[in-house]
Amino acid sequence: MLIAHAENDWDIPDSHSDILFQAFLERQLPPLDIPTDVLAMSKQDWEMVEGQQKARQQKRDEILKSTMLVNFGRVDEFSENGRKVVLVKTLEGGHDYLGVQEGLQDIIGRTFFAIDNSLLS
Repeated sequence: MLIAHAENDWDIPDSHSDILFQAFLERQLPPLDIPTDVLAMSKQDWEMVEGQQKARQQKRDEILKSTMLVNFGRVDEFSENGRKVVLVKTLEGGHDYLGVQEGLQDIIGRTFFAIDNSLLS
């Protein structure tokens, strides 16, 4: 699954793609069980929540690969049940020109198809 969005999209905020990607990632993380009445939480409850947060961050660091591309943007990816989930956030491309953004097709090809990367250099 590919989610691609330009940060300079004035029609749809790029935060929408972040939220969608996080929804897919959330399913891969250990649960976070916070009691409904946080004011009544004991020290033990807080320690439990802190442990859950650490476990979630550790799993996130383990499965999420993030690559910054200078003057282009960022690629975040992980696998879910043998399926790749990829978020490409470009710096430019606006709303209507993301698909022709230089480099996006290369990322799609390298990520989803068996391409000899030496041919792309």
